[in-house]
Amino acid sequence: MSPYQVTAADRQALPNALRGRSHGHLGYDDAERARPFAHYFRSYTEPIQPHVHDGLLRGRAPAELGYEVDDAPARLTASGYGSMETGWTRTTKGTVLVSCLTDMPDVTAQMWDWWFGWHLVDSARYKLWHPGAHQQACVADDRSGYAGLTDREKYIGNVSFVDEYIGAKKLRLAIRFVDPATLGFADRPGTTHICARIGVTYLPVAAGWLVHQVRPTERGSEMRSRFFMGPNEILSLPGRAVSLPGAGAFLASRVGRSMARPVVDVAVRANFGDRLAHDLLHHCASEMNHLAGFLPALYDEFQSMP
Repeated sequence: MSPYQVTAADRQALPNALRGRSHGHLGYDDAERARPFAHYFRSYTEPIQPHVHDGLLRGRAPAELGYEVDDAPARLTASGYGSMETGWTRTTKGTVLVSCLTDMPDVTAQMWDWWFGWHLVDSARYKLWHPGAHQQACVADDRSGYAGLTDREKYIGNVSFVDEYIGAKKLRLAIRFVDPATLGFADRPGTTHICARIGVTYLPVAAGWLVHQVRPTERGSEMRSRFFMGPNEILSLPGRAVSLPGAGAFLASRVGRSMARPVVDVAVRANFGDRLAHDLLHHCASEMNHLAGFLPALYDEFQSMP
């Protein structure tokens, strides 16, 4: 895998909402309840789909069922299904792979491209997705007011900063969306791939990749989500782009990268074990199934709203 290519959005100053202590919150306040889409707010997520229960109960799958992000295009563009559509494992290279299949009646790939371009500018929109775990969202480059952009142009090459809970663990994530072609995915009618490098808001560190493939079915579509925790990378970001600028500047230097890489490798392996993989699978299954239940109606009502 070639190094992540830092974008103009990556180099922008971190949004003020993320500097210092977070002011986000779970649930909805009075201002959020006055938003035009508030009738879609829920205090809970819909139950996960039955096959996910089976994947959670099985525990870690054999390493031979795993693969690396470089192999994702070949695996996901093949017809049919893979050997681990829902579950998690650790590959022989040490990468933790979490997979989740979500059936989505009446949903299209276009709706998901719209959602990723629409929700990332607004915490209230972000909370629609997982009301019990999503706390705050903002974006490096708010493109919602740019005329003539497609839905994909609003999020590809952009950075979504989110505070959310995966199980009981709060994460402050920087999700750096990339063109699927950079990972080897080709455009296919009725299908979209949402791809991103996963890092944190406080350091110039990338620790994984995500890929969501949305492909058509007879009933609507299905999402095949893949999270690859590894390989790790120190990104060349300016101090203003992270919430710990001093540490960020050091890590971005040649000496800092050399010293930090083994520490980052150990930290990711220590923190991303079976418990977090289990919780990430449950989280993904919850949020994708929950939003898919009303995404067609939300899209019809608000697709023209910046």
